[in-house]
Amino acid sequence: MPPVPSPRPETGGEPVSAKARKFPCGACGADVVWHPGAAALKCPYCGNETALPTSSDQVVERPLEEALQAPRSLGWGAERKSVKCTKCGATTTFDPGVSASRCAFCATPAVVEAPTMSDHVRPAGLLPFAVDRNAASKSFRSWVSGLWFRPNDLKTKSSVTAMQGVYVPFWTFDALTHNRWTAEAGHHYTVQVEAIENGKRVLRSETRTRWQPAAGFLEKAFDDVPVPASKGLPPGLARGIEPFPTGGLVPYDPQYLSGFLAEEYAVDLPDAVAAAKERMTHDIYAACGAQVPGDTHRNLQVSTAWSGLTCKNALLPVWISAYEYAGKPFRFLVNGVTGKVDGNAPFSAVKIALAVAAVIALLVLFSKLG
Repeated sequence: MPPVPSPRPETGGEPVSAKARKFPCGACGADVVWHPGAAALKCPYCGNETALPTSSDQVVERPLEEALQAPRSLGWGAERKSVKCTKCGATTTFDPGVSASRCAFCATPAVVEAPTMSDHVRPAGLLPFAVDRNAASKSFRSWVSGLWFRPNDLKTKSSVTAMQGVYVPFWTFDALTHNRWTAEAGHHYTVQVEAIENGKRVLRSETRTRWQPAAGFLEKAFDDVPVPASKGLPPGLARGIEPFPTGGLVPYDPQYLSGFLAEEYAVDLPDAVAAAKERMTHDIYAACGAQVPGDTHRNLQVSTAWSGLTCKNALLPVWISAYEYAGKPFRFLVNGVTGKVDGNAPFSAVKIALAVAAVIALLVLFSKLG
């Protein structure tokens, strides 16, 4: 067999040596990787494609009480190498032979090799990457080009690390909630009041609010509410690329990870339940508030009974471009299935100050012309 070239092209991680092989190509023996465009394992050298075996199994939710007590499947089910970021704390795994010099989540070079953990939670399912690297990189370039009030050197700084394909761990939750609420409903009305303007007595309209007690009941169901189990990806930023089409989850198979990074679970189930309930409670209050009659409301109180609480854990695909600017981490994310994008970037104080000064100058000019 001829020697296999290195580094490996078009994978989700950094270049890999030819020493450690997990899933050899049946045609040439090189490593095969998951190829989003082909939806199959594809050899990056000879182009041979290998379809993963289909399964009639489905990724199903488990009742919360059962999930908390039942033993879990552990480990990745295949050899993986791990590094831990000393800044954000994320532990990222990748194919044997890959060398990681920076954290995929915060771009810091302070990563140290970590012992392979055989007792971490194995995901029940995953969403395979459907968006390829080229499409994700194009979205990133368009996003950076369209930013306003950003530093001039942002394009250079933001390209320090390549776009990384990462399977990020999530818990998802279903629930049926029964909610009784009480509030004070405010009804606006207008009255005419006397006032003195320029020494003259005039009538002026005033809006006032009449408050009345109100109560009601709301039944609200939740399906696949996602909670990141990641140390490297802030929950608020992860929410910006939702939703993930979790109806397309497939049973976990380590072959899907070939060529991509995967983060170990950093949030255990009890903490994830608390985060999920907090998020659902926020939505419940908003929905109950919308039921209150009148024009406004205050003192909304909600009593919630939870039932049918179920959960599952899965890996969800995210393309990440992480970079540091002025010592702070910034990230750009692409949903690996839908292509939805979100991110954060530094502002330029100089550009903002110049824009404010220009607005003030225009206002002064218009006032003089007027």
